[in-house]
Amino acid sequence: MSFLFPLYLLGAAAIAIPILLHLRRRPPKDHQTFSSLMFLEKSPERLTRRTRVERWLLLALRCLALILLAIMFGRPFLRSAQMPGEDQEGRRLVVMIDGSASMRRSDLWERAMGEAEEVLADTGVNDEVALVWFDDRFEVVRSFEGFENVTGSARVVALNDWAKEGEETLPGWRSTHLGAALTGAADLMADANTQHEMEEQEIVVISDFQEGAERDSLNRFAWPEVVKVRPIVITPKTDAGNLALHLVAASEDEQEMEREENRTGLRPPRRRVRITNGRESETEQFSLTWLGEEKNRIEGFLPAGASRVMAVPPRAEETRDGILEIQGDGQDFDNRVYVARAQPRPVRLLYVGAEASAEDVGSPLFYLSRAMHRTPAIDPSVTGITFEEIAVHPEVLSEIEVAVVRLNDQTPEVLPEALKKFAASGKLVLAIITEGTEAKTLKKLTGIESLELGEAKVDDYAMLAEIDFDHPVLAPFAQAQIRDFTKIHTWRHRSLSFPESEENGARVLARFDDGSPAWMEWPEGDRGGKLFLFLSGWEPRESQLALSSKFVPLVYGLLGQAGFSAVAEPTRYVGDGIPLPGNETEIRVVPPEPGEAVSAGKGETEFVATERPGFYRVESVDALGRSQSRVYAINLPPDESRLEPVDPVVALGEFGVPVVTASRNTSADAGEALLTESQRRRVEAEEKERNQKLWKWLLVAVLAILVVETWLAGRRRISSSAPASAEAA
Repeated sequence: MSFLFPLYLLGAAAIAIPILLHLRRRPPKDHQTFSSLMFLEKSPERLTRRTRVERWLLLALRCLALILLAIMFGRPFLRSAQMPGEDQEGRRLVVMIDGSASMRRSDLWERAMGEAEEVLADTGVNDEVALVWFDDRFEVVRSFEGFENVTGSARVVALNDWAKEGEETLPGWRSTHLGAALTGAADLMADANTQHEMEEQEIVVISDFQEGAERDSLNRFAWPEVVKVRPIVITPKTDAGNLALHLVAASEDEQEMEREENRTGLRPPRRRVRITNGRESETEQFSLTWLGEEKNRIEGFLPAGASRVMAVPPRAEETRDGILEIQGDGQDFDNRVYVARAQPRPVRLLYVGAEASAEDVGSPLFYLSRAMHRTPAIDPSVTGITFEEIAVHPEVLSEIEVAVVRLNDQTPEVLPEALKKFAASGKLVLAIITEGTEAKTLKKLTGIESLELGEAKVDDYAMLAEIDFDHPVLAPFAQAQIRDFTKIHTWRHRSLSFPESEENGARVLARFDDGSPAWMEWPEGDRGGKLFLFLSGWEPRESQLALSSKFVPLVYGLLGQAGFSAVAEPTRYVGDGIPLPGNETEIRVVPPEPGEAVSAGKGETEFVATERPGFYRVESVDALGRSQSRVYAINLPPDESRLEPVDPVVALGEFGVPVVTASRNTSADAGEALLTESQRRRVEAEEKERNQKLWKWLLVAVLAILVVETWLAGRRRISSSAPASAEAA
């Protein structure tokens, strides 16, 4: 039971008045005069206590009347009672709690849990309730079935048990996918409606509703009209603003300049960051430095609402992992950027041919060795070996990752089988088919027995046609400005044919203008090995390919097929996967402290449990038994730093989501919002009290008690005055 005016209950203290009156000793009022006492017998005076209550029933009635009067003036009502028009069958409710990185600020998570407790406590046994938490994922903590026929207090206990289980991981570090979470909750409602529909269906979203939350997925979803959304906005008690720090990519011109400088070793790689100051920020001064390198600190000024891209101060040592930190704001959850050490992967290329001179301009090795340069991602090295040398030392194939072979009539018979086995182990073979190459050599290399190979007739020159831009190697050339391959003239080439039934997964990447294959690909083995055939040489006497501007990116694209992409590692954020080496064993991932190392399962190609920012180290053992290690940096998603709250009525309403206008804002400085909520509760209480009218029944009870009390008191006076009247007569 609750009261509209609880202060009136203090009036119940008036029961002290009848109690004191009943305890007061009254002296006798009537006196009888006797002329003589000689005929009367003496009797001892009867002693009584001064505090003895003689009329208990009267006292109880009078006290009860006063207590009921105090309760009546307090205007009592029952909160659990339903008002007219309320659905007697209950309601269907999905309670969603935001567990993204932005909820790590100050005490937002604790207050969000408190709001969830209050919402669950207000539910009844007839209500269907589901509990959900979300970031960029959508996880059902308790389904409708799990909360079926459960009281509100029991649901609160289940919420607290779940919070204790995840107190070390909640809230997380991932981004906020609010739109996807809302569509997931609406789908929960729809699934429940297939069993039976309920008139009142509501989704309660407890979140900070920050500007960076994803909502675009609502554009692709037809929101059901019967499902309402009630937002409960959690904002910080004090907010001095936020400085956000994130890595940004360099422009194409800057990347080209950096590649030129890397070739000459002039300077370490440049890095750039974007610094953004919140619109409501009270901070304008900031400092930027590498953790542990205070001498390179940069001081700066950034007005509220502004954004700036600036170069990062150089690091003292690029061979170590670095943490870039910004200072000067009140929110520290997004103040660090993690940068992994410079670790280009070594790629060993072996050229095999009748001659292996890197100075011979007529040899493909001449152009291959000059096309390979160190990049931030790979460090290629090219060596050459002749047919005679590899016949004596075939074990050299086990020490390389890529084999480039120029086949001709001098090719050793054992080499094709060795190359096929090499590719099947997950490696890459680039085979250049030149004049004099026998068909039996290609039969052993490709495994196609009915293959036919011959010299093509070229009148002047042949051109490339039917380029497969859908292939990963050629996809970068799909842009209109660079997709023209007709300027690469071919003077000599071979003609290759075989039945389609025996193609063994072959794919033609390009053809000559006479329709015969020019570049082909064969998958080898189940470990990702590849065999690429070039039906014409690279050197000028065969074609213009090596002299073309497309040659270098083409070769780097081929290396990417072997897992050695020359493209710099992309910036990875929490939740993004980390690639695992496919041709190595004993793979395990060491996450940031205090996490424990996780061993990768057989066949796994990616580690996806990147749940916090920091450095993740992938350890493995290669085919030669050598230990390998590679570090990946995982950073906070940039959108989580856009902390300015949005109006949920506007932000969700523009997608057609019906929002309950009486949204709650639990910010301590949002006085107006709190006042509106207080008034709403007051109106609900007054409406319930007005419909119940319990005070009228209390008034009837008071009047009945007073009638009984009056009758009893009057009866006492009549009985006490009757003997006196008789004696007087």
